[in-house]
Amino acid sequence: MVETAKAIYHAFTMPGHWLLAALGHYAPQTREIMLAEHGSITAPFLLSLLFWTVVLVTGLLISRMCRNFAWQVAAIYRTFVWRMTNWLHGLKTRVIWKWREFFPPKDSNAAIVSQEEFDNVDIAVLRTLFKQGPGMAISAPDLAEQLNLRPAQIQHRLENLAHYQMLRSVIGSTDGFDNYRLTDSGLAFITMMQRQARVTPTISPVSASGPG
Repeated sequence: MVETAKAIYHAFTMPGHWLLAALGHYAPQTREIMLAEHGSITAPFLLSLLFWTVVLVTGLLISRMCRNFAWQVAAIYRTFVWRMTNWLHGLKTRVIWKWREFFPPKDSNAAIVSQEEFDNVDIAVLRTLFKQGPGMAISAPDLAEQLNLRPAQIQHRLENLAHYQMLRSVIGSTDGFDNYRLTDSGLAFITMMQRQARVTPTISPVSASGPG
């Protein structure tokens, strides 16, 4: 037990002896002052205590720096993955939209709903949502501003289109009005109309000035 304690003490005071040796080489007078009287016992201990304190503080600072660096790298990685995932999802959605624009699904609900179910304002709402882009949502106040109608009128049209599964409400609201986005059926319906308009040029474009 005593030998173990001596070994630990010797290992602890070893840096102090190294520092005293360095002082003897560069500042011998300072070393003599430190070793005066009982300094030969206390000086190595105090210098070692100072050395290990500096090592501990330095280690904590380096650990904090490494931890902060690791957090920054992890945050950058998560941001990169999140942006790449969103970009890939957006690219997938755009490709699907383009594909369905030229090849609308035959089993879609759009084939069941006839065009007579909707008036000019309904078609204008669908086309406005279509122009917003894939997955984009819009509310009655925004549409009312674009179509020069009251939000309550547009809200009624949105609910009607949602009933026919042309639109779907999403999380969130604007000025107390729900947000809606185009469904796959609504996309197929509006693309089918555009294809019919290209095939039959005599059909005039549908305006937004339908009955309120």
